Amino acid sequence: MKSRFVYAVFASLLVLAFALTACQPAQQATTQAPQAPVEPTATTAPQPTATVAEATPTEAATEAPKPLWNKELKQAIAAAIDREVIVDRVFEGRNTPAYHMVPADYPFATEPFLDKYGQRDLELSKKLLTDLGYTPDKPFTFDLWYPPEHYGTTTADVMQIIKEQLEETGLMKVNLKSQNWAEYVDSFVAGKLPVFILGWFPDFVDPETWLSPFASCEQSPGNGVNYCNPEMDKLLLEAASTTDHDKRAELYKQIGELYAEEVPTIPLFWEPEFIINRPGVEGIKIGAPFEFNYNILSFGPDAKPASGSTDTIIIGSTDEVNSLDAADAYATHDWEIIKNTGITLMSYVPGTADLVPGAAAEPPTISEDGKTYTFKLRSDLKFADGTPVTSKDYLRAWERLNKLDGQVKGLITGYVANVTAPDDLTVVYELKAPFAFFPALAATAPFNPVPPDFPDDKIVQFPETLNGIGPYRMVSHKVGEQMVLEANPYYTGADKPKIKTVIIKYFADPTTMANAVENGTIDIAWRTVGPVEAVRLQSVQGLTVTTINAPALRYLVFNHTYMVGGGQ
Repeated sequence: MKSRFVYAVFASLLVLAFALTACQPAQQATTQAPQAPVEPTATTAPQPTATVAEATPTEAATEAPKPLWNKELKQAIAAAIDREVIVDRVFEGRNTPAYHMVPADYPFATEPFLDKYGQRDLELSKKLLTDLGYTPDKPFTFDLWYPPEHYGTTTADVMQIIKEQLEETGLMKVNLKSQNWAEYVDSFVAGKLPVFILGWFPDFVDPETWLSPFASCEQSPGNGVNYCNPEMDKLLLEAASTTDHDKRAELYKQIGELYAEEVPTIPLFWEPEFIINRPGVEGIKIGAPFEFNYNILSFGPDAKPASGSTDTIIIGSTDEVNSLDAADAYATHDWEIIKNTGITLMSYVPGTADLVPGAAAEPPTISEDGKTYTFKLRSDLKFADGTPVTSKDYLRAWERLNKLDGQVKGLITGYVANVTAPDDLTVVYELKAPFAFFPALAATAPFNPVPPDFPDDKIVQFPETLNGIGPYRMVSHKVGEQMVLEANPYYTGADKPKIKTVIIKYFADPTTMANAVENGTIDIAWRTVGPVEAVRLQSVQGLTVTTINAPALRYLVFNHTYMVGGGQ
C-alpha cells in the first residue's frame, strides 16, 4: 500500500496512468451514444427548430430522418473560420486564437487545426462544399445558436463574424439564433440545437479534461456533442494508460490529428476571465482550478459594503443556475455553489492547484496496482441540518449518480467502476484502470455527499434550500434574481466563513452588472464580466480589476445526433 500527503496537480501531468471505459461498438466512425435525458424548459424565447432547411442539395422531404453532419461539412466550416480576424476585430487582440482543445502550455499540446486548415483555407472549404453538391443557388443552410449575454456582450459580435466568414464561401447560409442561458443549456443537452457555441473550463487540471468530454463515447453526450468513434476512444485509452512520456506524446499527436479530421468541435479562442471588486474587499483567490471560495472573503477597514453591513457581501453574476444537484450539475456556476455549500473528498488550497484532504481526514491510501483508493472520512462532518455524515452518504451519492443519469454522470462513470463503504468512516473507490489524477477528480462537485432531504429517485435541480456539509448553506433562491447563503452552524472546519451572509445577485448582462459594481450596489462582479467592461472598469477609481490566470476556451459544438428529413 502507499499514500500521498499533498497532491500538486500539475506534477501529475507527467505521471498520468489511467483508462477510460470502453464505449459500445459503433456502426461507423460517427455513430453516436445516447443523449442525456434532459428536456428543455418552457420558454417564450425562439425555440430550436426540429430540422435544418436544405440540409443536403438532393434531400427529398419524404426521406427517412438522417444525421445532419458528415465529416466534410464539419471540415468545410472549420476551414472557413479565421480565428485571427475574430480576435482582432472583436477583442482587439486581447484573446488568443485556439487551434486545439488543449491549452498550448499543457504537456503534449499540439495545434492540429492550424496544421490542417492553416489560419484559414477558404478554397478548401469551397471545394468540400462543391463536392457535396452545394451551389450558390442551393447553399448549405443551417441554424447557428448562441447565448446572447452569458459569455459577455461580445458573443453576438463573434457569431456575426463567423456567419460572415462562412457565408463568404458563397455556398453556406447561416441563420443566427439565440436563447437565454438556462434554456440554452436544456436545449443543447436535449439535442435540440444543430451547432452552437460553448465555453469550457477544466474539470480538473490535466490534458484529459480537454479531450474526453467532447470526444469520448461516454462523456460527449453530457456536453451536447454526442460524438462516438471507437478509434478515438482507443487512442484516448492508450494515451491515458501509458506512463511512457514519448509514447504519450505520439498518441496525443495522433489524437489531435484525428480530432482535426473528424471535427467533433471547433476550438475558437482562449479568453481571460476577470473579477472586479470595490475598495476594502479582501480574500479573493482564484487559481487554475477556477474555484472561488466565499468563506475566505472579508472586509478591510476601508470597506463600504453594498449591504451596509460587514456581515453581508453581495456578489454579482451573469450566470444562471442550471442544477444544484451534485448528481446532475455540470456548469461552472452550479459547481461553485455546490462547493461553497459542500466539501469534496479532496480540496484545493485557495488560489492554487495544490490538493489537500477535504472531507477526507487524511490522504487516501492507494493499492499497489493503482486501481483502488481508500478514503477515511473526518468524524466531525455534519450536514447543515445537523445530520451526521457517514460513508453511506458517499455510497448513496454514487448510487444516485448511476440511477438518475444526470448531465455529469459520464465524467465519473468513465473512470470509477464501483464504490463501497466497509464501515461508517471508510469509502473505497474502485477504478476501471489506474490513473494518477483521481485525487483531482475527487475534488470535483459530484464527490459531495447529497443532502438528506434529496430523494433517491429524482434529480433536484432547484432545491428550496441546500444543506450540504460546507461552510455555507443555501437558505433561499429566486431563479434569475437572487440567492442567499448563510454560514453553516454545523461547519467545524478551521476555515469558517469570515462573512456570515453571501448574496448572489443575477444580472441579465455584463453591462448592467459592471454598472452595479461601479455604483456600489454590489461588492464584487464575477462571471462573466467580459473584456469590454473589464477594460472600462480599470479606469474607475477605487475598483480593482483582476485577470484570472486560468484557461477559458470558446468553441463550436456539432450535435452529431441532430437529424434532418423525415418529411419535416
